[in-house]
Amino acid sequence: MKKGIVAFLVLTLLWMAGCSEDGPFTGTMEKPASETAAPITAAQTTAPTETAVPQTTAVPVTDAPTEPVTQAPTEIPAEQNTEPLDPWSLMGESMFEQGSYTDELGNNATYSYCLPFINADTTGAIEINVAIDSVFGAQVREAKEAMENGQSLMFYSCGYYGEVWNDVLSLVLIGHTDYGFDSYGVYCYESSTGRDLDTPELLERMGISQEQFLETCKIQFRAYFEDMYKDIPVDQRESYGYDMFLAKVDAPEYVNLGLMAYPNANGDLVVIAPIVSMAGAEYYYHPIIISFKN
Repeated sequence: MKKGIVAFLVLTLLWMAGCSEDGPFTGTMEKPASETAAPITAAQTTAPTETAVPQTTAVPVTDAPTEPVTQAPTEIPAEQNTEPLDPWSLMGESMFEQGSYTDELGNNATYSYCLPFINADTTGAIEINVAIDSVFGAQVREAKEAMENGQSLMFYSCGYYGEVWNDVLSLVLIGHTDYGFDSYGVYCYESSTGRDLDTPELLERMGISQEQFLETCKIQFRAYFEDMYKDIPVDQRESYGYDMFLAKVDAPEYVNLGLMAYPNANGDLVVIAPIVSMAGAEYYYHPIIISFKN
């Protein structure tokens, strides 16, 4: 009896031990499931953080255009002020015509007319444009009228060129005739003030005194005349009236403050000098660079 009771007790204890081992095993299998879920939750939390990274880097992208926009108004005028003035940016053409013509006498001729204007609304620009039209424009209109009437063509060509020194645009017009006389028109436009500079104003702008200008012109006009007629033998000069013409070269009617002058691109003063002629017209125009002694 006792052996049976002991055996029963042993069997009971063994059964209880087996039940206790099943319990822990089941709990252990659930823990990895919980640990696996944790990283998933962590990944969901991390995802917004990773998405936020572009939002952080977007700040410099927003700031980047802000700096150039702020600097642009400062840099652009600085570049414009340091670069040389382009004459073509201020000049336009009011006329360009060319062709051939035969008058009623059968004389053939070619013509070419090109007239410029200052492209600005300032008082100085308007004055220059009016002057160009009243002088050269009038000559072109007369020439076109002559062609319409079959008359001989006298004024057959007109052109221009521009030079720039600092903020001064020099516009030089040249007209050609069939009798060899070239007419000039010189206009100096100060773009910073919109003024049409005459010769005294130009001299002041270039730091040249009027007295220095007139004396230098006298010397260089005479030198130009002497060089132009240097091939006349000394013993024949009297018969040609050389000394008489030379004496007129620096007369007030040829050397005065009304002379046409302009600064070239190098800052030299160019004078359209009316040099006395010993044959043909009373004088002919010659562009001369005036050199001043320091």
